[in-house]
Amino acid sequence: MTQHTVPSLSRRRLARLNRRQRKKLYVGEFQELGFWVELKFKSALDDAALDAFCDAVYPALAALGLQIGGLGGWVPLSETDGFVGTLGRGSVTDAQRDAAAAWLKACPAVAQVRVSGWVDAWYPRDEELQLTDV
Repeated sequence: MTQHTVPSLSRRRLARLNRRQRKKLYVGEFQELGFWVELKFKSALDDAALDAFCDAVYPALAALGLQIGGLGGWVPLSETDGFVGTLGRGSVTDAQRDAAAAWLKACPAVAQVRVSGWVDAWYPRDEELQLTDV
């Protein structure tokens, strides 16, 4: 597994924190990373179709040890986005990210999937939110 890091605090500030503080703040070796996903649908989803889509997505990602938050919007919904993180503590792995993106791309309702690079789950920055097509 590749260990990714995203700067959240300066090295100087990080050096002043003890292990307990780093753990409490989710920084340093306790940093948790995830990614943003943006979905565009083949046709706009109504309430029933959105419910069916969410009912399929949540268990599929949970089987990978992931969870997604933020899906939704005004119905009819032609696009949405969300943040993907782990179900427990820790960071998303490369394999989990690839599997989640592949599952979403294979979903019949989805026309386009875009994912971001690694994002600090507790301290996201705007420059981390550049999305690329899958």
